[in-house]
Amino acid sequence: MSTSAAPFSVSIPPLTTRARTVVRSLASLARDPGRLDQVLVLLQAMNLGAVARAGTRLARSPEGQALLAEQPRIDRASIDWEALERLPDGTLGREYLRFLRSNDITPEAFEKLPDVGDPRAAYVMLRMRQTHDLWHVLTGYAPDVRGEILLQAFTYAQTGAPGSAMIAVFGSLRWALRYPGQLAALRRAFRGGKATAFLPTFRWEDHWATQVGELRVALRCPALA
Repeated sequence: MSTSAAPFSVSIPPLTTRARTVVRSLASLARDPGRLDQVLVLLQAMNLGAVARAGTRLARSPEGQALLAEQPRIDRASIDWEALERLPDGTLGREYLRFLRSNDITPEAFEKLPDVGDPRAAYVMLRMRQTHDLWHVLTGYAPDVRGEILLQAFTYAQTGAPGSAMIAVFGSLRWALRYPGQLAALRRAFRGGKATAFLPTFRWEDHWATQVGELRVALRCPALA
């Protein structure tokens, strides 16, 4: 059995430890929904099992095996940002760069591999973090509170990650009065995630020059926002 195909084995802290982490993160997010650091803490505490399952699914496909073997990264050390800027409007690379700049986001926030006991699982988690903003570009969801909640519903449909489900459900319940139609949008996001091709195996780096509209058709993911 190849290394990439071997079962994933992550270090999962005791339930009581994870529960305390989740409660603290939820309390922080209740005070400030924009705390990205607490979102990451919450997702890591809740999603380790889902990461292992997603990694095992990656390892079953040629595309996923290539990702695990090569471990490409999406950051300034790996991507030619000036080349992305020269691409035509509407292409994945140009719209991704515009998304980052318009929202004052930098991919350097995700540089270190998380310590989860299995380097392949750590890479899967890093890959999900580094491609998160590309999922925004594909779906059309803005990086505001509402958009993040809906993207988590989409993500849960894709990966089955319980942390994403918690953010999507409890976030929607809290903000339902502020955002009319939120629950209907939540259902649409989940159904969109189910209909879309499995994005964790997608090689975004090979499609910078592809129009976002073409990618939505190829990946069966219409604009959801």
